[in-house]
Amino acid sequence: MLPPEPHTTQAKEVFWLYTVILVMGGIVFVGVEGFIVYSVFRYRRRDDRLPTQVHGNTLVELIWTAIPTVIVLILFVLSTLTLNSISAQAKNPGVTIEVDGFQWQWTFHYLDGDSDPSNDVSVTGSPASPAQMALPVGEPIKLILVSKDVIHSFYVPAFLVKRDVVPLPEGKPNNELEFTVSEAGTYAGQCAEFCGDLHARMTFSVKAVPRADFDAWIAAIRSGETPAPSVAAGGEVLKLKAANTAYDVKDLTATAGQPFTIDFTNDDTFAHNVAIYEGDKNLFRGALFTGPGTTKYAVGALPAGTYTFICDVHPIPAMTGTLTVK
Repeated sequence: MLPPEPHTTQAKEVFWLYTVILVMGGIVFVGVEGFIVYSVFRYRRRDDRLPTQVHGNTLVELIWTAIPTVIVLILFVLSTLTLNSISAQAKNPGVTIEVDGFQWQWTFHYLDGDSDPSNDVSVTGSPASPAQMALPVGEPIKLILVSKDVIHSFYVPAFLVKRDVVPLPEGKPNNELEFTVSEAGTYAGQCAEFCGDLHARMTFSVKAVPRADFDAWIAAIRSGETPAPSVAAGGEVLKLKAANTAYDVKDLTATAGQPFTIDFTNDDTFAHNVAIYEGDKNLFRGALFTGPGTTKYAVGALPAGTYTFICDVHPIPAMTGTLTVK
C-alpha cells in the first residue's frame, strides 16, 4: 500500500503526494462502495409492485458532478506543485556524474568540470561485481543518463525515482536527474527496463556518506591505492582478443606453477575483461577495459588443471573459454 521509506528530499515530497492521493482515493472508495451497499439493501425488491418513477434530482446531479471535479482540481494543483519542485535544478550541484548504462552493468563517471577527462574518476561494474556509486549527503546530485546500446532504466527504490536511460543520436540531450540524499546509508539500485539476457544482474548500489568521507574516497581512487599486480619479467604471454562481444579463441594453455600474462585486446567500444574461475570459485578477475586498445593482465601461478576464462560483463557462451594448465 505504501512505497519504501524515502531517503532524498525529492522522494519525501513524492511520498507525501502519494499519501494524499491514497487517502483521497480511500475516501472516494469507501463513499462509493457504501452507497452501493446501502442501495442494494434499501431498494431491494420486496414484491412485484413497480417502484415510484422519478425524472431525476438536479441538486444531487450537481453534487456528484462537483465533488469529482473539485477532487481532480486539487490533485492537479498538488501534482503540478510537487513535479515543479522535484524537477528544479540546482545552479551548482555538489557532484555531477555521467551514468553510462550498458549490457549489462553501469559506469559512474564523476565529472570534475576541469575539461580534462584524464583525471576524472570512473567506476565500472560487472554482473559478477556490481558497481557502487558514492555520494555526499545533503548536497544536490546531478546525473546525466547515457546508454550506448539499448534502453535501460535507472531505478533506486529508496529514492522513489525511475528514469529511462535512452540511446540517442550524437548531439541530442540525454535525460538528467537531480536529487539530494537526506540520510547516510547504502541503497540498492537496478535497471528496471528489460534489456537482454542478464538484465536481472544489472544491479548497483548507492553509498551516501558525509562530504569528508566522499572526498577521501575520491582521493583514494585517484591515488591508485590498489595498483594492478606487476607482470613477471619473461613470463609466459597468452594472447586473447574480444570483438563483436566474442573472444577470438576458446582455448588457452599455460604452464603449471608459473605466473603468466594475458595480453588482452578489446576491439569493441565498450567494456570487457577476463576472469578465471574454477567451478564457481573466482581465482582471478581482470579490471574492466574499454576498447579499442590492449591491456595486460598479470595472473599468478595456478596448479595443473582445467579452468574457465570468461568476461564478467558478458558471461555468454561467445565470451567463455577453457584454460588448461599443465
